[in-house]
Amino acid sequence: MLRSMLLKPYYLFEPWENITPKSSSMKKVAILSMMFLGVLPLVAQSNLEDAYLRTEAIMQEIAGREDIVGVSVTIGQADSISFAKGYGFVDRELKVKTQPYHRFRVYSLSKHITAIAAAKLAEDGILDLDQPISTYIPFLAEQLAQITTRQLIGHTSGIRSYEEGEWQRVSNGLCVTPFESLLSFEGDSLLFAPGEDYAYTSFGYVLLSAVIEKVAKQPFMDYLSEEIFKPLGITSIRLDDDGQVDYQAAKAYEYWKGTMYNARYANNSCKFGGGGLLASTLDIVAFNQQLLNGGLVSAETLKMIYTSMKLKDGSETKYGFGLQFDVDEKGRAYAWHSGRSRGGRNALVIYPEQKLIVCISANTNGDGIVIEAETIAKSLLP
Repeated sequence: MLRSMLLKPYYLFEPWENITPKSSSMKKVAILSMMFLGVLPLVAQSNLEDAYLRTEAIMQEIAGREDIVGVSVTIGQADSISFAKGYGFVDRELKVKTQPYHRFRVYSLSKHITAIAAAKLAEDGILDLDQPISTYIPFLAEQLAQITTRQLIGHTSGIRSYEEGEWQRVSNGLCVTPFESLLSFEGDSLLFAPGEDYAYTSFGYVLLSAVIEKVAKQPFMDYLSEEIFKPLGITSIRLDDDGQVDYQAAKAYEYWKGTMYNARYANNSCKFGGGGLLASTLDIVAFNQQLLNGGLVSAETLKMIYTSMKLKDGSETKYGFGLQFDVDEKGRAYAWHSGRSRGGRNALVIYPEQKLIVCISANTNGDGIVIEAETIAKSLLP
């Protein structure tokens, strides 16, 4: 039901040229009104048109930057997709215009999906988040044995991040299972005792992917596809393994010193749940809509997902299940995450109480676009 709703023609409108709130014509306002007539707005109808014109202006500004080739945005409100549109090109050589269904390298947005998979396994009684991971993987190196799954999710495990030049080495090979990826770091000492500090690490989520694969008794991506995505009607999120022709995947570009290049080779399969997924903005928003609306986990588990992790001394990290937490200038709580590297940059902003979700993805590396996603989200709130 949800998937069929997403494929309705929100993304069939052609990009408008140089549209801004000041210069937009009454015709364009009328088109916007028709597009969103069936959506239950978070703001009054009189302000809704302004909010979407502001969104259009922000996206036109992003798309017009010299370090952007193609960019997509999707906005979800309650259980509806209220705005979904692509700008620029997913392939500039072939002049393929960006659409919201095109898949991008979402990099660290993968962490949120992976963390939710662990939360579902915990709710199903298959995984204990607070047991040492050696309970499930007994052959781990000694320093990793006492880390808990919750500590992996919250970046309090003490596992290090990438060293200089290591991202390239990790991105040059194909991994069939996350256990192959552990070779990059499993022999290294921890930065601190598990639970005593916070240090962001994609390697921790590679190990989390291995835990999920072990307890689910099936390959990591098979579990995500069969137990997470398909029940939600989402069928297009996949691992970025460079091993198949994908006509819906955006071509990756790199911007360097004023020139845009085709991105150097990267195979992100060894990152698994730490940053290895390909997904569209429609997929990311649909996943989070179902999560917020109870389509995946219980209300109790959802509350845990949106609660900050704590260190052993009781202090909050402001990080939860693949999401960072913040409060805007009006005191409204929201969650966000970014993901960016070679050939991709992404931003996800969620206001859980208002069930408002904004996702932006581009097919070039560069500066983050979280502030723009936050601005769009705020414009849609009362």
